[in-house]
Amino acid sequence: MLVLAAGMAYAEDAEKPALAEMSGKDIYKNVCKQCHEADSEAGEYTPMTLIQDQWVEFFDEILVETHKDLTCPQDESKKLLEVLDKKALKNVREFCVDHAADSEQPMTCG
Repeated sequence: MLVLAAGMAYAEDAEKPALAEMSGKDIYKNVCKQCHEADSEAGEYTPMTLIQDQWVEFFDEILVETHKDLTCPQDESKKLLEVLDKKALKNVREFCVDHAADSEQPMTCG
């Protein structure tokens, strides 16, 4: 039974795409939104919360300092910034900037 359970867990993990392979929208929904929903302690943030220049500043200058000690919502044994590699951060950054409040296609990521 133990071997079967371990095999099933491995199969489930194998079916999940790596964060770097996910779209920015999917990363935002599955990772960022876990801590940034309405009434959350960390504050509600969606792409529409900030304008494009503010998102660029956040990802370029603020994200690492504010998130360096946080754990990943899906696996609290890992640091968030260890799980979100450069490609995943690039994808979510593009999503936030492309759908910011002053963009042509603002989005809440509902």
